[in-house]
Amino acid sequence: MKKCLIIGYGWLGKPLVHSLLKEGNEVWATTTLEEKGAEMLKNGINPLVLTSELGQITWKNNHILDFDVVILLWPPFDQVLPSMKTVFANLRFRTLVFTSSTGVYFSSNAPITEESPIDLTHKAAMMELLIQDHIDSKVVILRLAGHIGPGRHPLNFMLRSQKPLSNGDAVVNLVQQSDMIQAIKLATTIDFPGGIYNVCAPEHPTRTEYYGGLAKKWLNQGLQIASGNIGKLIDGTKITRESSFEYSHSITDIDELDFIKDNI
Repeated sequence: MKKCLIIGYGWLGKPLVHSLLKEGNEVWATTTLEEKGAEMLKNGINPLVLTSELGQITWKNNHILDFDVVILLWPPFDQVLPSMKTVFANLRFRTLVFTSSTGVYFSSNAPITEESPIDLTHKAAMMELLIQDHIDSKVVILRLAGHIGPGRHPLNFMLRSQKPLSNGDAVVNLVQQSDMIQAIKLATTIDFPGGIYNVCAPEHPTRTEYYGGLAKKWLNQGLQIASGNIGKLIDGTKITRESSFEYSHSITDIDELDFIKDNI
């Protein structure tokens, strides 16, 4: 059993918390809403309340908190860097897992590995650097590809934009929510090595093949797609070589409801 703190109780954080609870872990999660804290308690989750002042997030109560594992699921936002410094100042832990993004990489026609150059002006890259500069404990950075799963799929945005999809010859880089959760949980174990890992399904159809096919199959409508091949091909195999992790769910293993509800 581990004492875990989840910072970011949203689309990915909620199912992650419940998966950790099922395995007998002591789980805490942050929230900025008092009423949400009461709901979390009913579900066996220990809430920790954060407050926001001028966009910067801080602790409501200024106590030093000890955990075995801290999992940071925050996406980039305007005041994320000072917020991270403030939140980390009150935490003690053995392992930090941060879910970054493959968006930190530049476009490239060659396969992109963890050694490929990154855009240091990308906010997620800045978050990575802050963690590497300020955290002495073991750090695992998981660069997640595009998210798909219950109530979430990029096709939603494409259809709403009413603009042609660009670069139809470029490939997709996606990963299922369930595989993300398994990768995060594995990263919290003692034997998992620290470092940076891409988490991206090994399937890379073109944008035309994937999104065009899904629009026809599930929504019975066409999708305007422009030619072009500016994109990325994310290599997510390092985590499978250096640990017991395996990708278990295909990016085509989806449900019609994923295209109807935007639970983001």
